[in-house]
Amino acid sequence: MKSSNYNYFVENGDKTIIFNGISEKFIEIDNRNLLVYKHVISNPDIYMPKLSSLLNKLSNGGFIIDENVDENYEIEQKFQMYQKNDQYFLMILPTYQCNLRCWYCIQDHKDLWMSDETSNRIKLRISKKIQDPEIKTLHISWFGGEPLMNYPRIVELTKYAQTESIKYGKHFSCNITTNGTLLTPEKIQELFECGVNDYQITIDGTKKVHDSIKQLSNESAFEKTIANVNEIIKHTHCSLRFNYTQDNLMPNEIINEINERITPDNRNNISLLLYKVWQENENNIDSKDIELMYNKGNEVGISCKLPRAGMCYADQKHFDCIFPDGSSEKCDNDSPITAKGKLTSDGEIVWAGSEPECHISPYLIKDSECRHCKFLPICWGPCVAKRKIMLEKKGKIICQHSNKLSYMHNIIHNIVKNVHSDRISNLK
Repeated sequence: MKSSNYNYFVENGDKTIIFNGISEKFIEIDNRNLLVYKHVISNPDIYMPKLSSLLNKLSNGGFIIDENVDENYEIEQKFQMYQKNDQYFLMILPTYQCNLRCWYCIQDHKDLWMSDETSNRIKLRISKKIQDPEIKTLHISWFGGEPLMNYPRIVELTKYAQTESIKYGKHFSCNITTNGTLLTPEKIQELFECGVNDYQITIDGTKKVHDSIKQLSNESAFEKTIANVNEIIKHTHCSLRFNYTQDNLMPNEIINEINERITPDNRNNISLLLYKVWQENENNIDSKDIELMYNKGNEVGISCKLPRAGMCYADQKHFDCIFPDGSSEKCDNDSPITAKGKLTSDGEIVWAGSEPECHISPYLIKDSECRHCKFLPICWGPCVAKRKIMLEKKGKIICQHSNKLSYMHNIIHNIVKNVHSDRISNLK
């Protein structure tokens, strides 16, 4: 037996988290036992058979492995699993317009609307991909702009995708990212019948703060959104994404206002995702506020989730993002104005020149810093958008973190918290 090369020891108050990056299993131990655990993990054979029970536990978690185990192969298998080779992910932006103007939005909301021609090309794209014997599952993801501004197009294409999936015996799922203000009970019911089984809806703090950012003329965006969330969770799952800054991070007030408005029934269908607004400096955030909000949300039965590193959805083997004008990219943060791909009349996506290098995963690029990083199996390197900037400025893929150790330890803390909020670790 030998120690895995992907074990991490992360301080957690008077305990230490021992985490394995390949298996993503962990144990928590008292700091007084840390040196003993480190020695056992580093020298497993000398403790056999005296500590056989502990060694079996460490082996099941991937902390110690057989001498002949090739961890490079294990990482390759994990990479293939994350690439989801038997699934087709199609992100569609039916419009680039939005009914709101949130200050943190990165998009320049141009007056672009999907034409019948582009819709027909998307249908052909769906039919071609779904008839591919390799594809077992079709995922449609609606994005914008505010996608519900072009609601008829959503219904049209979602119904088509659902029908084609049934026709060819493929699994179908569909999600929408929306600000939630344009929904009605009737639309929620119709979308559910079409196959929409997941929503992500943003909130920006308390009612007062939310309504100052998402401004409707004659009503509260906060009240309307939460009312629609109550309707959604009667049918399916909804993630509330809280976009926080140092100014709107008021844990008690936010959780209380949500708790007062979300009906007790169907709370198992709602999650609260805690994400920092990208413009905000991490150093401005008090981690105690995040901890408080996380704990308080779970206390009232609203499952809270913290961000983690991992492979971007755009790195999945079969992923396309199609803009309203039929242009295409591998990242929804790109603009249709600069997009290098184009959806053709025969349902194919062609690139100006060859497919951009930034679309290749860092794991597959031999000279990327990520490929040989100790944290590769839980990070997988920068996303497509960041890789694009790196290649333009540096000519190669480099580590995206200024303090990699601190960042990854924080991510491990988040993974452990998320597991604890769902279930007791199977190593306990």
